[in-house]
Amino acid sequence: MGDLLSFLYTVVDTLSLIFFLDAFAQRRWDNWKFTLGIGCLVALNFWILQVPLVFFGRDPAIKIGMILLSYTLSARALYREISSGMLLLLVCIEYLITYCLSFGLGMAGAFICGMDGASFQTSFPLMISYGVINYSAELFLAYTFRKLMRRRRSLRTPNKLTGVKSGLYFLFPGTSFVMLVLLLYMTTGKSASEMVIAAVCGLIFAANVAVLYLLERMEKTVENQERVLALEQQLQFQAKNMEAASQLYTAQRHKVHDFQAYLNTLQDLLQNQEYDAAEQYLNSVSKEQTDRSFLVNSHHAILDALFNTKATEAIQKGIDIDFELNDLSALPFDVSDMVVLFSNLLDNAIEACEKIESDRVIRVSAVLKQSFLFSVRNTTLPVEIKNDTIQTTKPNASLHGFGLSNIKLILNKYHADFVMDYEDGWFQFTGEIEAQVRK
Repeated sequence: MGDLLSFLYTVVDTLSLIFFLDAFAQRRWDNWKFTLGIGCLVALNFWILQVPLVFFGRDPAIKIGMILLSYTLSARALYREISSGMLLLLVCIEYLITYCLSFGLGMAGAFICGMDGASFQTSFPLMISYGVINYSAELFLAYTFRKLMRRRRSLRTPNKLTGVKSGLYFLFPGTSFVMLVLLLYMTTGKSASEMVIAAVCGLIFAANVAVLYLLERMEKTVENQERVLALEQQLQFQAKNMEAASQLYTAQRHKVHDFQAYLNTLQDLLQNQEYDAAEQYLNSVSKEQTDRSFLVNSHHAILDALFNTKATEAIQKGIDIDFELNDLSALPFDVSDMVVLFSNLLDNAIEACEKIESDRVIRVSAVLKQSFLFSVRNTTLPVEIKNDTIQTTKPNASLHGFGLSNIKLILNKYHADFVMDYEDGWFQFTGEIEAQVRK
């Protein structure tokens, strides 16, 4: 009976490990080969559990070491696109989690039954109930974890652990295993020397230092990811506005090309004294040119293309927009930065105006003198500004809010001053960059 239960428990432990690893690694096969591999893994693990009893007695350290070695080698054969170091780390973590679950449920069961741990373990009916509850919970948690992680993780890139980080990551599970072995020895009535306890304390200290270091690196990684997303959005803005500039340039070429034809037609009508027809033709041409004329002319070709494109977009959406500009031809800053800056500001203003029913107004000012002073003012719904940040109300906040981040990145690059303000239905963003600052 004991061997049968041991075999069943080994099957559950193996399936739990498979579910856990499925969340991080790619299976080497998806057919009968993988099922056969799981069967071999179960047999190997069941056999390894008997080895310590025959050759090493009940030494917990030997038993744990052999189980981890078996799990890692088997996982290496069953999974791909993941480093061996990461596999070993995952196997250690899974073993620790399942052991903590088993130990915690065992102590809770003994406490509920009013027994000590030794008496609880020798009670056959209670141990059967405990085994059913423990291994059912283990299998359920592992399966649920895999299901949740598969929705969030992409396995297109392999997981790798190299160099110093590998050692830092292993400090915590390594320390946990030392504590586990020490706990097992103490629960059997054996005592630990002061030297061993001091060594364990040193490991715990080192593990905590490693955790703090890795948390700091994780924060930098998140910051770098945000910068990458911001740069990707900058590239999208640049591509979009370069396309708009190309369209405006093409339209201007068409206007120049058509201008001579307009003059020739008008001259023919006047020579034939068809004055009414000439007047009608002139009125139609004037209306067409008014519709196609540029709204903005700051003598800065790329910014003019951007401003005219955004102005056309705003007008089509029923937004009243006007510009106060002077000659920006000598603007000394990186033009790609200026495009991203004003693209974000104007897109934010247009989006805010679209959310209100009436009084859709945008006022843009960009003046170059001793410094470059600019502002974008627009009507909007009430907004709350905290620490120079506006909290997004979009459903997935992690995918939004990079517009303002892009603006701040550019202004910080030029050591610029800026301020945001909301009052009486108007939001205004104002910034000032010293004109002498160059890239």
